[in-house]
Amino acid sequence: MRKLDEISRLSASDLERISLDEKIPVPEELASRIDSVTRSQSRHILWSIPVAAALAALVAVGIGLTRDSEPADTFDDPYLAYAQVEAVFAKISDTVAYGAGKIEDTETRIDKISYWK
Repeated sequence: MRKLDEISRLSASDLERISLDEKIPVPEELASRIDSVTRSQSRHILWSIPVAAALAALVAVGIGLTRDSEPADTFDDPYLAYAQVEAVFAKISDTVAYGAGKIEDTETRIDKISYWK
């Protein structure tokens, strides 16, 4: 292995020739360590996938068993229910309009920045 001062004294053509040389020796212990790390990582991945799937299935079953079949929010008066739906839609509309305004402001700023470039 070359030292820093040896590398700094090399010419550009020498550096290019060295970089194009594909015969770079890899120490045997490094190759074996890379293989062992790769094998251990693949073993971790292989056993973690079924464990994650089993946990997801348990959570889904638990959520399904704890839910009530009867909805919590019901209205006896259809006019009251309709008023509630209108209020929710109005809130959604206001939120979307606010977001659209922010997008327009951002587009205007981007256009100004792009103009000056």
